[in-house]
Amino acid sequence: MNSAAPAVPRARVAVTVTVALLALAVATGPLCGRLLAGDPIAPPLLGAVAAAALVAGASLRRLDLLLLLANVAAIAFLPAIHHRSALAAAEPNPFYDGTLLRIALPELLAAAALAAAWLRRRTAPAAAAAPAGGALPALVAGFLALGLLVGLVRGNSLAECLRDGRKFAYVALAHLLVVHCAGDAGRRRALLRCVALALAARALVTLAAAVADRGFHYHGFLRSSVDVGDFLGFLALIYLPAAQLRARPTQTGERLLLGLLIVIGSAATLATFSRAAWCAAPIGIAVLLLHRVRESRAAPRALAAAALLAAVAAPLLVGGLAGRAVDRLEPLLDPAGDTSVSYRLRELRGAAGVVADHPLVGIGLGTRFDAGAALVDRRRAAPTMVHNLYLWSAVKAGAAGLLLMAAVLGIPALQLSRAARRGGDPATVALALGLLALLAAFAALGLVGAMVNQARVAIALGLVTGLAQTLAAPSAAASPPPEPRR
Repeated sequence: MNSAAPAVPRARVAVTVTVALLALAVATGPLCGRLLAGDPIAPPLLGAVAAAALVAGASLRRLDLLLLLANVAAIAFLPAIHHRSALAAAEPNPFYDGTLLRIALPELLAAAALAAAWLRRRTAPAAAAAPAGGALPALVAGFLALGLLVGLVRGNSLAECLRDGRKFAYVALAHLLVVHCAGDAGRRRALLRCVALALAARALVTLAAAVADRGFHYHGFLRSSVDVGDFLGFLALIYLPAAQLRARPTQTGERLLLGLLIVIGSAATLATFSRAAWCAAPIGIAVLLLHRVRESRAAPRALAAAALLAAVAAPLLVGGLAGRAVDRLEPLLDPAGDTSVSYRLRELRGAAGVVADHPLVGIGLGTRFDAGAALVDRRRAAPTMVHNLYLWSAVKAGAAGLLLMAAVLGIPALQLSRAARRGGDPATVALALGLLALLAAFAALGLVGAMVNQARVAIALGLVTGLAQTLAAPSAAASPPPEPRR
């Protein structure tokens, strides 16, 4: 007996959609007029109508995923850090800068997504059991609790402590969002496609800015982006498609699409002129090519290496770009010849001295420190925050905080490595391998940046750890069924 639900006639669907659109237009028409007239009551009413339409269209089964996709897509597309010219008018960033509502919008969407996930589990008996969040939220909470306690003991206000550690809490928030809203394979696939689309669009915008000569000019180099979140996103455009080529069989059309994404990611990474991203990229590529995957699923390593290196090197064929890239890397061999390199070295030495003075529990959240004599952050005119993830952890929470940060990075790395070697299907193997390469690049970027007190960086790390947790679930880690005999 066929238990499938009968198909809904297309005419009925068309009539329903038309009626819904007309009702929405009638409901929002006067509101839009009042909004344009500047009526303060119009925005909340219009938001309520939009929320009602969203719930009616998505239903509780998909509302949490839809909220997560909207939040992640906006965060991936809109950068958080700009170097703005003092001669030009500051252009507000609609997702982060400006009013309190704009600053809190990612948090509000995240809270709404978690609430919708809870409602979905309450209304769907099959999804009643909440998925396990893993150890990472507890690790982040332990780090924040230790830093908060030390900061309060040192006399810092609660507001200063929370302001210092608030962005690090985004790691656990993004982790829980992925686990609760995108835990199964279908939702995980939708999340990855949404993020890939947003990152590809962001990369194209970055390339267009480079062609139009818009960005941050530094020592003769045009940097079309200076946001670490962009660096990680563009590296993800290289690693995740390359892992698909390495770990599972692909068709010709799919290979062309994956190769195009790699080319776009590589070109955008070059356009940033970030030496940190350039130096971290080979580490992820080495993980992609050298880490063992299920041999029955893997493509020939030499073929994958040739395709990856060809796609990564393709943007270097643009006239003069390869020479400019070499010129950009040369100051690394002579730190005294580049003020940014010497600045970072003095900053690291000063922060290491702070750690040596407070080795066990650090100086706590909310405590300002000078990382060197007369070394002041030129953008904030305040004592600098060291550009090193590990020293920052040790400064804020001492050796205990450094161990907690090592666990935050190490546990997902072990989960991804295990999934890449023992994954039950080629998609799981490929995703785990690509995320492992991205996590390795993140760990390398942490030596000169990748600060988790930046919203996009913390959310990017939380997305990786959340996906690692979903891949480590019993259903994903189970051994595949035996292949039928031919």
